Amino acid sequence: MASAIGLSARLVEGLNYRVVEYRSIPVSVIVKDGEVVHIGYSLFTPWQRSHMSEDQCNFIERLMLASDLGEFYGKSFQKHLAEERIRFEKGSVADLKTLCLDTNAYFQITLQDDKRYICNWYSENRRSVTLSYPADYLLLKGVTIQEGENRLAVEARRFRLEEVEPANPVEQIMVNAGNSPIYVLTGEIFHLPELNSNRYFVNDPETGWQLLYGEDFPFESMANLVTGVELESDIEVAFTQVKYGYKREEFTLPLRQWIGYCLQQGCRPYFGVISEKDGTVAAELVMNNPEMGYAHVMKFTFSTDIIKERKGTVKARLNAFVPMSNLKSLFNENEIH
Repeated sequence: MASAIGLSARLVEGLNYRVVEYRSIPVSVIVKDGEVVHIGYSLFTPWQRSHMSEDQCNFIERLMLASDLGEFYGKSFQKHLAEERIRFEKGSVADLKTLCLDTNAYFQITLQDDKRYICNWYSENRRSVTLSYPADYLLLKGVTIQEGENRLAVEARRFRLEEVEPANPVEQIMVNAGNSPIYVLTGEIFHLPELNSNRYFVNDPETGWQLLYGEDFPFESMANLVTGVELESDIEVAFTQVKYGYKREEFTLPLRQWIGYCLQQGCRPYFGVISEKDGTVAAELVMNNPEMGYAHVMKFTFSTDIIKERKGTVKARLNAFVPMSNLKSLFNENEIH
């Protein structure tokens, strides 16, 4: 795309807002680690980008620019819209490009039933353009499924945790788990009650509410490890990533780094235990990203000794970027308990 518009200037790191023009329309470019990662017509201001999803902004800006680049997608632009189910419910891409020069226009986006985004632009208090498109990671990122799978391990390795605030639950919504010292902060459910984002706490007389962690509670301790990053550990995950075309990739990451990366991408964690025998636990972790229309599904086994030692390796099978419609086929509803 850079070569198509004749972009040859060396750009500084970060967002280069309206640095060049193409067909008299301002263009924005994003540079990360010395690499151009986005080029598109400048529809969104830096302030709007800071309050919205960067992927959404990039997708729409890139789509507008591609409309002026002939068969950029290997097909006509109109055919690309039809095949990807991208629709202008009101107005057209030409109308949308005029809004790049309208400093008074504002924007509203909603996610409809976790399936489609509905985007409305308003100018002079009138709805000027309405664009809708699927909540689909590969479409919004502008990559193929193979590219998405191949870049996952690389991006996860690059991720670095920032300073983490301790968990601070609201006492009024904590539920005591029967005749035990455990309190449950009830989270969301994913298809099954047993696959959820519950977190577990104890009320220490001296330090107050603390995330539960201990060898006597391996299930609850692992749940706390995979639904947040507050607990430190030296536990690693040895992934076998099952990829498109029956390919596999193996890589290893600290568990805390993997969880942090997924959370940073907007994923919501759901954990459930499948079985336990002789100190070995089989479990499932679904990292669901409704805004991007996918989930990372991780089935893994761990020894209860890992909880005791706070270090070790868990083995995991990973299916990445699974479309929401395909999730049920990846786990048997009777397996979770």
